Amino acid sequence: MVFRNLVWCLIVVSGFIVSGCAIHRVQEKAATPAVTMKPAFQEHLGDEIVEDDYGVAWWQSFGDPVLNNLIETGLDSSFDLQRFAARIDQASALARQAGARLYPTLDLSARDEYEWDGETVAPDTRDRQETTQLGFLFGWELDFFGRLSSARKARLFQEEASIQDWLDARLLLSTAIAELYFDIKETRRQLEVLNEQIEINKSLLKLTTLRFGQGQSSVVAVLQQQEQLDETKARVPEVEARVGQLQYSLDALLGSVPGTGIEIQNTNFYELPPLPNIGIPASLLQRRHDLRAIRQRVLALDADIGAAIAEQFPTIRIGGGVDWSGDPRFGDEITSVFANLAAPLFAAGERRSEVKRRRAALEEALASYADQFLTALVEVESALLFERKLVERLELVEKQLDSAQRLLEESRNRFSQGLTDYLPVFTSLNIVQILERDVVSSRKEVLSSRVALHRALGGPILDPENSALVSLLHE
Repeated sequence: MVFRNLVWCLIVVSGFIVSGCAIHRVQEKAATPAVTMKPAFQEHLGDEIVEDDYGVAWWQSFGDPVLNNLIETGLDSSFDLQRFAARIDQASALARQAGARLYPTLDLSARDEYEWDGETVAPDTRDRQETTQLGFLFGWELDFFGRLSSARKARLFQEEASIQDWLDARLLLSTAIAELYFDIKETRRQLEVLNEQIEINKSLLKLTTLRFGQGQSSVVAVLQQQEQLDETKARVPEVEARVGQLQYSLDALLGSVPGTGIEIQNTNFYELPPLPNIGIPASLLQRRHDLRAIRQRVLALDADIGAAIAEQFPTIRIGGGVDWSGDPRFGDEITSVFANLAAPLFAAGERRSEVKRRRAALEEALASYADQFLTALVEVESALLFERKLVERLELVEKQLDSAQRLLEESRNRFSQGLTDYLPVFTSLNIVQILERDVVSSRKEVLSSRVALHRALGGPILDPENSALVSLLHE
């Protein structure tokens, strides 16, 4: 009997599903920033637009094996990324919970009870009574107005947003590691330059002291060169301290205890790789993970509106149950079938206000989406402009250093021949040593500007073997 009733319930459910209607649909195409799209970036240097290759990590373009190893180690070991991965698991569990509410539930209850009346009539039983109960309860809420499905969609969008947050965190971590790596190389190179300058200053101090002893120079020249040597030596402790601080920070990013990570010794700077394809402004909506995450949250808010609208309509729930009770042989059987309808009658506008609130939240998210997109455009334009100007500055500083070195060489020759005093040599030497340090910093700044460009473009950062995420980015 109970099975026949359940069959009739399923027939009724099918009728509801067939005749059901959606009261709110998520408009995925409408979830775009209200910003006028330009055909190209202002600072774009070429006209050709090539389709992006998401299978090659951005840092591999530098051709630096040490950098590749550092970033891959950091992506595997970072505790911060583990935190984002745990958030994905939480969002996934919430999505599964929301999806499970669309399906029927089946509960089992069992009970075995013994009772004694306290009076002994039969010694073997002492008036014991045993009651056994076994029951099954079937229930199903019909999602006729889309409340449950809307909630499930919202949770799925939130899950996808969590994945994009994780990808964005990977990008930020990789760029932070690259920045620290270039900082360490620059600082160590500065230390090498200082040591080279100290040796030069010592040689010149010996020369001025010798000429002073021969009566060919003044004590002022000796003191000037001594001051130059002391000033150069005084820079060393600060640079050494910065090397240690940067190395400790890098160790932490790699998930290692400070002082136990990979020590950077190489001070050679690779040439700046060719400019990557920057695409068009609209491509940032797909390339940048932070923008993709915002879009998914916008869609989640849109789905939440559907759930709030559905809350204003009746809730329909059907079900049935079978219970056996009595002595251990289950002497009695009880079957039941129910259909429940609960409809809101009066709530002083609470549900309508909730719909209005969620619509306002969606409008706020769309405005934030547009603002974040404008920020992304500014970051790309600024990175392109900054890199171009830094390259120009590096070329000018290198040219200035070349001129200063030739001037220093000529001043030293004239001083050695007794044609001039030591002041032109001292002045030229000071300029050359400042420019030598400036060139090192400029080379590092050029590489850092390229890192900033990749960060503004959104990478790419994916492993070619991760086909699922590659497909996600190409959606």
